[in-house]
Amino acid sequence: MNSDETIVAVSSAVGSAARMIVRTSGPAALTLLADLVRDPVPADGGSAFPSHLAFSGVFCPAWVYVFRSPASYSGEDLVEYHLPGNPVLVEMFVSHLRGRHDLQIRAAEPGEFTARAYFNGRMDLTQAEGVAAVVAAQSEQQEQAGRRLMAGELARRIREPADLILATLALVEVGIDFSDEDVTFLPIDDLLSRIDQCRNMLSSLLSDSARFKPLGYEPTLILVGRPNAGKSTLLNALAGYERAVASATAGTTRDALTARIALERGYVRVVDVAGLEEGLTVVGDDIKSQMTRRALDEIARADRVILVVPVDDAALPVDAGRVADLVVRTKCDTVPAVAADASQRLASPPGPIPTVAVSALTGQGMDALRRRLDEQAFGRDEAATLTLNARHEAAILAADQALVQVRDLVEAGGAVELVAAELWEVLAQTGRVLGQVTPDEILDEVFSRFCIGK
Repeated sequence: MNSDETIVAVSSAVGSAARMIVRTSGPAALTLLADLVRDPVPADGGSAFPSHLAFSGVFCPAWVYVFRSPASYSGEDLVEYHLPGNPVLVEMFVSHLRGRHDLQIRAAEPGEFTARAYFNGRMDLTQAEGVAAVVAAQSEQQEQAGRRLMAGELARRIREPADLILATLALVEVGIDFSDEDVTFLPIDDLLSRIDQCRNMLSSLLSDSARFKPLGYEPTLILVGRPNAGKSTLLNALAGYERAVASATAGTTRDALTARIALERGYVRVVDVAGLEEGLTVVGDDIKSQMTRRALDEIARADRVILVVPVDDAALPVDAGRVADLVVRTKCDTVPAVAADASQRLASPPGPIPTVAVSALTGQGMDALRRRLDEQAFGRDEAATLTLNARHEAAILAADQALVQVRDLVEAGGAVELVAAELWEVLAQTGRVLGQVTPDEILDEVFSRFCIGK
């Protein structure tokens, strides 16, 4: 990335719209604007004004938004042009801008506007990742998670232990400088207390946080139950079409069948596997053993297990290797007394399992089931949860491991210089989360996930 160049890109979504947005950022952004409009450009920052743009023989009406350095999104002079939503017209305009080689104008790379914001100190790396997450969000949960990163919540949580370690390191290094003096700047008990306090902060950060799934990830919910429990009929009802063959004959489903289901906060993958029976073995090459192995493999990979039990079946099915997250009592139209009590629960370790009663044939209880599935897939109150991605988590775990090393060194009477070195490692790892000490290849990976124009 060359900050001496001015970049340009369409920053609105692909396709026709009332308006389309073209964004420019860099040292020549204001010069370029002055060449396009007849009226003087307002001198104050954050200006918005209607104008006509002269380019390629076209005199085009537009709204122009001017954001001056250093208060703009990118930290540079930034100009947005809101043009009539004609893709052909917008492409002509962008081509005209890119043709101004005398001003060193070029097409922006993916994520380059946000990358410039990061390098110019307008945001840290976690906030930049939040921008990418919001842009690519395919569910309310992902959008909220991205906004929490953009707001700097993770940065605040990681700076708390980092600041304490920095203050601790300063005292340790002062002690090294004055090691010949009979002065104790940081008693051992105080040092150990600070280490434990930092570890508790990092542990709390991990335990309070959900884990980021890849952008666009769709949770997998698996339907588990005995043969002829109504799983296939339920899958068809959720999908809105006949995805699985439903029959009164037990054992109709043999391979795992998947349907993509739209819920209130996003899409999920609902998987129907072969019914599990008492006494079935996974050993052998017979068809039932293969079906059982495949079903158990799918269950192990699923995000949530949905236990399907007919209302007239009082027993739980055979052990599927996981405790169910939700119980669906099917065929409730056949037992009205049970159907009337959709709040009943089945007792199973480690405690009662939320239960909903439905009839896939009549539609009774299906709206309630969709709400329950949405809760299982996307959580009840994800707004209160911070979300980490793999990069964040790896750095936090590495920082915690360095703190363990510090404590071991202190308790073993190790050299103070080694203690200081490990404290520096803690700071390095917390700095990696914020992008303060981040290798170029990691930065390339982060910003390559953006779309052009962001």
